[in-house]
Amino acid sequence: MPRFDLHTRAGLVLAVGLLAAGCSGGGSGSPLVPPATSTAPTTTTAPTTTTAQLGKYPLAELARQPCRALDERDLAALGITGLGREEATQYGTACHWLVGDQNVSLHPDVPLSYAQTMTEGGRTSQVPVGQRQAVQAEFQRICFVFVAVGGVDHLISATGIPEPGAPQEGACPAAASVVAAALTHLE
Repeated sequence: MPRFDLHTRAGLVLAVGLLAAGCSGGGSGSPLVPPATSTAPTTTTAPTTTTAQLGKYPLAELARQPCRALDERDLAALGITGLGREEATQYGTACHWLVGDQNVSLHPDVPLSYAQTMTEGGRTSQVPVGQRQAVQAEFQRICFVFVAVGGVDHLISATGIPEPGAPQEGACPAAASVVAAALTHLE
């Protein structure tokens, strides 16, 4: 994959576009594309502890209820004790978890302009997240991870911030692991 510069709009559009076009989601081998909107209401029930099937949700539903992005199995695998806490942000609702000694907030649908702002001035790189590639930016002990789903108009973002006294090195792996788990729940 070509090298890119995330400090320019064109560079970020190119980088996220390449990530979206060149990566597949799930086991089907096809790119993850959000389902077309419909006027018919859809209802999805939350997964229960007795079901072995993975709960899958449209991106719009995860954007409204981001804590659904991790189920009980994900919480256990990531070492998260307790449920997520929803937080209102300027870009909708996010869900916050404590992953070890790292605070991670997941934003299931953020605009490209948010990614541009959060990556400006940071140390950026491409990193694997599940079966996809992500743009990762580190800036002042904070780590931002962005994964495109269905093009550059829909980015899933996670922000990792260490607890006081915790090492910064854990912020990016914690954020990336939350995004990777969340991607498994997208329809």
